[in-house]
Amino acid sequence: MPVKSFIYTVLWSCLLGFSIAQAKEEHIVDHVDLIALDPQLSLSDLVSQTLEKYPDYALIAAMNQETDALQERGSSWVSGAPQIQAYYKDDFAGSDFGAYEFDGTIQVPVWNWGQRDAGLQLAEQAGQSAEHQVKSIKLKVAGLVREALWSLKLEDLRHELAKKEFSLAEQLMKTVQRRVELGDLPRSDFLLVQSESLQKKVELIHQEAEVMHARKRYYFLTQTHKMPEQINEVQSTKTTINEVHPALAAINATIAEKKAQVEWIKTQGSGQTTVSIGGVTERGSRTDSAINSIAFAVNVPFGGRAFLAPKIAAANLEYVAAETERMHAYRALLAQLHEAEHELEVELAQFEITQQMQANAQEHLKMADMSFKTGEINLMDFLRVQAQAHRSIKNAQESGIRLQRNIAFYNQAVGVMP
Repeated sequence: MPVKSFIYTVLWSCLLGFSIAQAKEEHIVDHVDLIALDPQLSLSDLVSQTLEKYPDYALIAAMNQETDALQERGSSWVSGAPQIQAYYKDDFAGSDFGAYEFDGTIQVPVWNWGQRDAGLQLAEQAGQSAEHQVKSIKLKVAGLVREALWSLKLEDLRHELAKKEFSLAEQLMKTVQRRVELGDLPRSDFLLVQSESLQKKVELIHQEAEVMHARKRYYFLTQTHKMPEQINEVQSTKTTINEVHPALAAINATIAEKKAQVEWIKTQGSGQTTVSIGGVTERGSRTDSAINSIAFAVNVPFGGRAFLAPKIAAANLEYVAAETERMHAYRALLAQLHEAEHELEVELAQFEITQQMQANAQEHLKMADMSFKTGEINLMDFLRVQAQAHRSIKNAQESGIRLQRNIAFYNQAVGVMP
């Protein structure tokens, strides 16, 4: 069921202020992989650009080349290359004495019954297969791009939250240090909060590294340092896996091509029929006049079923294997759709809960902060409340990212391109 529109409003208001790349980034570790937001780059354009650089894209040109070759063969008026044969004999080679004979023939292979139609059908199915394979590969690339983008978004959010937590820890350390100097707090509290600040710095370094890893994975896939500014998607209204799903359509086209290949081999029969036309010039002796004649010949092979059967069986095996692959693919797509639906429903339910928990945690943190400043609670209690509040805020923010990510994954499962 599509997510309600008010969820989008709440979601994006929660995510406001977080971005993958800023004008000026500050990092603890010098190793930095930059990714720049490009407002002119759409998600669809990014997928198309990535497809052109994806290794499987080379297959598309090869498939189109095969289609053109099959089409050229099927459109030909002859079924093979013509041959010219010449035959000469005499009883005194190299002299003008005695008898001689010269035969010249051109032999043309012709289509067997139904063979040309089968060849054209095979070319047509190969062309359709190539077209559907392009869409299938593009959907595959779209899934990889979606996964890389939302991984980047999630890691960047965690990095922003880690920076805020570290900044708050440093501020708290300075506050505690002043109060220790004034004698309001023992030095043990300063050591405690200092350790907390150092721990937050370690976590920030770790999360900074995770951001760089995510950026590098994105670059290796897309071969670009730019990413779209807007990557959210609207949930598709599709609820089932049908024959127009790019993955299924590609397999169905492959099955049709394999079936056409079987029919093509069957029409070859025992061999190719040939038609020959030629002329004969002969002379019995030096005193005889040359005799010229014309000759016609038709060569029709027959029998040979035992020799053709293995080729038909091999082609039929590929056809059945393609049908088997389709059944496996269909089951896998159904499982992916079920998983995507379930993940989206679960995240939607969690999102509403985490938003309330975040509001409660923020209010509780304000109360704890006031209580700590007035001395009503000690540092340990305040740190405990603060840690719980940070977890609630992090869970709520991550749930918002995961909700949008799962919408994209749902669209991927039903075969919708960005």
